[in-house]
Amino acid sequence: MIPPATAPVLEFQVDSLRVVIHEDRGQAGRAAAHDVAQAIADRLIQTEWAHVVFAAAPSQNEFLAALVAEQGINWSRVKAFHMDEYLGLGPDHPASFRRYLQERLFRLAGFSDDQLRLIPGESIDRPLRTALDYEQRILDEPIDIVCGGIGENGHLAFNDPPVADFLDPVKVKIVRLDAACRVQQLNDECFDRIEVVPTHAYTMTIPALLAARTISIIAPGPRKAEAVLATVRGPIGESCPSTALRNHPGAVLHLDRDSARLL
Repeated sequence: MIPPATAPVLEFQVDSLRVVIHEDRGQAGRAAAHDVAQAIADRLIQTEWAHVVFAAAPSQNEFLAALVAEQGINWSRVKAFHMDEYLGLGPDHPASFRRYLQERLFRLAGFSDDQLRLIPGESIDRPLRTALDYEQRILDEPIDIVCGGIGENGHLAFNDPPVADFLDPVKVKIVRLDAACRVQQLNDECFDRIEVVPTHAYTMTIPALLAARTISIIAPGPRKAEAVLATVRGPIGESCPSTALRNHPGAVLHLDRDSARLL
């Protein structure tokens, strides 16, 4: 694989977290995609399958486009998980995370249904059973690589500050989305008014995400600047869940100038 052509603006380490600042979100996405492609290739040298978690949000657009364009990824040996899904939304809903990933990654890369490990958000009759079933999948096929972002409130997946638990005893749970998180979904144009933004979601927990060997986080744009500052410079704790990344030796945070402007 060919290294990215554009060097980062700045790179440094905070605790165990590597922070890389790029000129713009396109370069950040390409660099993150290159890192993830290399991590997949390295894993496939060691074992038959690479188990990769993907996030669904506008912050991931450039990254996923670059990942699909990467040469040499053996997608036929990748099993894909996704980290969260709204409770009550089916796979064809315009705001469904499964639909987002199908359109931007799974169909383009040629994933078969047998390779996908997706949360059935429409399963609302026995949501605890759905969470336990998805947890069992993670236990059966441990995650190797996490590709994600951080929220404007510092969340990882849907682990918002009120519900984040760095010592969570489960790998998947149902959470109530806090007000800041629901406003972000509106700002991201996933919904046309706040009243229709779901109040609950399934999410992988902080320990489940941090169990992966490699964590690639991309957080571009000016609306992420406050959360980035708290992640990199604030105290480590559940009031800013993304600070947990600073405890992980395989975590990288890719930023652009806009999201890094307060650092």
